[in-house]
Amino acid sequence: MSQHATWGADFDPDELARLETRMWKAYYRRQPARLFVLLIEALHAQARVSWPRTLTASLLLTNAAAGFARSSGDYERFAPDIGRAYRLLGLPGHVDAEAVARHELRWWVVRRELGLASGAGAGEAITDLYASIYDVPRDQVAEAGRLRGLAAEIRDRGATDDPDGPRGPGRDYWPKVARLLRDSYRSLHDGLAERR
Repeated sequence: MSQHATWGADFDPDELARLETRMWKAYYRRQPARLFVLLIEALHAQARVSWPRTLTASLLLTNAAAGFARSSGDYERFAPDIGRAYRLLGLPGHVDAEAVARHELRWWVVRRELGLASGAGAGEAITDLYASIYDVPRDQVAEAGRLRGLAAEIRDRGATDDPDGPRGPGRDYWPKVARLLRDSYRSLHDGLAERR
């Protein structure tokens, strides 16, 4: 079994979805320390590299995300940190880390530019990201990308309509987001199993 056929695919989809839901909550509730700890856990659970490598990759990704959150343009300047983070996470040499970084950054930009209607566009960008990272055809990971993009849109719409705002408990939308992320990661896991 070659490395590129299995890299990052041996994960527990329900656990990864649970961690991502908690990460999103921490991000929108402006809990940076909690977000960072959860990111470390999620990256370690998926990439299965050493804790020091996971920590360094998390720092690079956090730096890129924080810079992106404060910026209003010239987004490509964050791609090098994202690419370095993926390399630290053991991305196989034949995978273009720069392309992966551009796809990762693209789904951030789509969500910002399209706002509440970004679900489909984000899903397409996430599908491109998965196809690039795992070196698989888009159709194997398209449903996973679509569901994760939809989860992001439901979170955004729910928070916009919630009288408690984005930092509130989100009882109407967080359970839906959690289910969509779970279904997304299950679909991704199944799609990658086809490759293995």
